[in-house]
Amino acid sequence: MARRRRKASPRRRNNGIKLLGLAEAYAQANIVTQKLVLTDPISFIVGDTGPTLAVAGGGVSLVEIARDPSILNTIAARATIPDNIIDIAVSSFVTNLGFKFARKALARPVRMLNAKVFKPLALGVSL
Repeated sequence: MARRRRKASPRRRNNGIKLLGLAEAYAQANIVTQKLVLTDPISFIVGDTGPTLAVAGGGVSLVEIARDPSILNTIAARATIPDNIIDIAVSSFVTNLGFKFARKALARPVRMLNAKVFKPLALGVSL
């Protein structure tokens, strides 16, 4: 009896980076960092580009936390304030709902942009 031919394993293509996913992640991170460390996510990670690497406007950066770990106590204190927790939860919920609605409402234009712009450019990026 002849041997059966093995079925080829399914090939999966790399979907690349989704720009809407990055935008949603940045929006969610911005909500938390605004309430807890009083700055935006990029300034929190990088700090200001000046010689001190401190964040202008009273915010906190990772560099400042590394230099003075007692700053974590103030961040923890802000995280335990009920008003901050409620604000973060409500803002996150509304942002998540908005992105879900936008994805549904803009599905057709996003598909067209992915197919006609991003795929031919082969950047590894899609909406």
